[in-house]
Amino acid sequence: MLTLTLLAALLAPTDSKISMLDGQAHRGVLVAVSSTDVEITENGTRVKLPIDDVMVIEFPATAAASEETQMLFFTDGSQIHSTSIARTAKSLTAQTALFGAVDASVEAIHAVRLQPENPSFTQQWTTFLKRDAEKDNLVVAKRDGSGLDFLAGIVSNVTATQVEFLLDGETIPVPAERVYGIVFARTKNIATPATIQLSSAVGDVLAAKSITLQGDQFKAELAWGQAVSIALNSVQKIDLSSGRIQFLSDMPALAERFDGVDPENSLFTGLIDADQQKLLFGPQRNTTIERQSRLRLRGREFSKGLCIHSRTEMQWDLQKKFSAMECLVGIDDEVAFNGSHVVSLKISGDGNVLFEKLITTTDDPLPLRLSLDGISTLTVLVDFGDGSSVCDWLDIADAKLVIAKDKL
Repeated sequence: MLTLTLLAALLAPTDSKISMLDGQAHRGVLVAVSSTDVEITENGTRVKLPIDDVMVIEFPATAAASEETQMLFFTDGSQIHSTSIARTAKSLTAQTALFGAVDASVEAIHAVRLQPENPSFTQQWTTFLKRDAEKDNLVVAKRDGSGLDFLAGIVSNVTATQVEFLLDGETIPVPAERVYGIVFARTKNIATPATIQLSSAVGDVLAAKSITLQGDQFKAELAWGQAVSIALNSVQKIDLSSGRIQFLSDMPALAERFDGVDPENSLFTGLIDADQQKLLFGPQRNTTIERQSRLRLRGREFSKGLCIHSRTEMQWDLQKKFSAMECLVGIDDEVAFNGSHVVSLKISGDGNVLFEKLITTTDDPLPLRLSLDGISTLTVLVDFGDGSSVCDWLDIADAKLVIAKDKL
């Protein structure tokens, strides 16, 4: 059972959208939330919704850019804007506008970005964050502004003015304004698994073990052990879906067959063999076919999902564990604006067709919710829709499998 404790009635009515496990959505004035229920006034009627059936609570907070230029990245996935960061060999402290002072052990911190985000460096910085480094990586901007570079060593101290960096046995004081960010050496993750994710209106993400509401302030017990407060009107979303869903792109495929990139199997005849074609055009998880960017559908970017090229068939073993699949399907923006393309999509469960449609570049992204009750094997077939394979990049974006209640 979800360990969420949101106590007390709100002092001021708060509009909310409540998304449920069964795909329904409720909209109304949020009245109260307890360890067992979410209570709203919907169309003039008080409605209690079981907390165990709630996936997401969303608030009408307007997203805004944060004026805080620095960012903390925690090992539990939390990301918090800050105005100042100081680190010693054992702990890190930071000042934030929304949460006040943040204190954490160094083991809880994955990385810090000391400079304002530079969109030109985003892809490189993301790559640094994914590295499993044995030493601290001091990341600096190249003097000509063409990108990022790094040095591997040991960061012993961080202040507002400098970073003390041990390189080859020598301590080097590096001016803080020269450091774009620091990715710390991987250590064991000491954070307690969190079941709640709280998102602020300015883009902070907090992994929490519990959260309470006292007046107009949320009190959150964070995964690394600290308690913080955040104003109700600064919260954009509370995600309770952890442990209730599984992303399709995170599940290993039971079977995966790629039949080539054109119907006649002639496009690369004599040029590229079948194995090389699969390497170049085989299905990708959480990135596009070219592996350089996230999935995008009409300007909306997705961190999870599948990008599948015609003609590909994939299967997953569901073990009758899930009640539904939710996703958004469409031809990826990377190729959607390069011409008119058509892809055939068929989704089946245990041999029975659950969904079948031709997807074109002119279609709006199509939201799907398919029942998976009692289904053992899920099959997805992406086929040629117009006799051509040119730019057949079908996204099955944000594909979530809802775990059946009796399997939780």
